[in-house]
Amino acid sequence: MADFVWNDAELYRLLSSPQGPVARDLIRRAIRVHSHAVSLCPVDTGNLRSSITWEIEHDEEEGGPEGGVSAIVGTNVEYAPYVEYGTRYMTARPYLRPSLRFAA
Repeated sequence: MADFVWNDAELYRLLSSPQGPVARDLIRRAIRVHSHAVSLCPVDTGNLRSSITWEIEHDEEEGGPEGGVSAIVGTNVEYAPYVEYGTRYMTARPYLRPSLRFAA
């Protein structure tokens, strides 16, 4: 029977490294969500649609490798929440939330 050897550095590389397989999978999923959000986004001037971006963040805990990798898809356009959730004068036209289904 083989002995089990715990390797913190390898575990960190697999789960938390920006170049590891988890990060690569998150990138693939972020691109899918981004593409679908762009296709669902309502267009008036095209400003909202062209502002949708994605990025991968690596949060590193100070003093150790306990950080994590996360994907963020969104927009910095000021009126984006009003389009996504609606107002009392305008019905919601969600484009980001429905796109999460396509991350799988």
